[in-house]
Amino acid sequence: MTTTASSLAVLPGGRILTWADTDWDDPRGAALREAMDVELSPRYAALRQGSPRPAPPSAEDVAVVVLALVDGKPAATGTLRRLPDRWEVKRLVVDADHRRLGLASRILARLEDAARDHGADELFLQTGNRQPEAIALYEREGWKRIEVFAPYDPADGISVCFRKALRAAE
Repeated sequence: MTTTASSLAVLPGGRILTWADTDWDDPRGAALREAMDVELSPRYAALRQGSPRPAPPSAEDVAVVVLALVDGKPAATGTLRRLPDRWEVKRLVVDADHRRLGLASRILARLEDAARDHGADELFLQTGNRQPEAIALYEREGWKRIEVFAPYDPADGISVCFRKALRAAE
């Protein structure tokens, strides 16, 4: 586990937000992703009915993992994955006890900056149609809906895909 701490901010109620740049195997991020799976699985159980899911990110294809800590506790995480033909935002999750603090928007902004730093001109992401809160976030943050892209299956009726053009940081 590699961790590099960075800037801090004060959140409502005086809580302290700090950031850690870490890796895919960091147990704090893994615990947040596991909690996300537990929360979301029931939403999709009837739709999936045993159909295989695309392979999750691996340590080899993950370029960036950001971790938000609120008062030192893991609160949110997001990942930037490098695929052969694109950069993709993956596994953005905010712990239930830390929602409505703007953490998801902050993570997206950090991932967008990291993608620019890696030379990306655009970013892609996939979410599910039973996550209206995620869809609303991406639309609010300037992401545009696009056709479902591989490895996601347009026939499964689940995937909602987005793209965002990135400008060079000025």
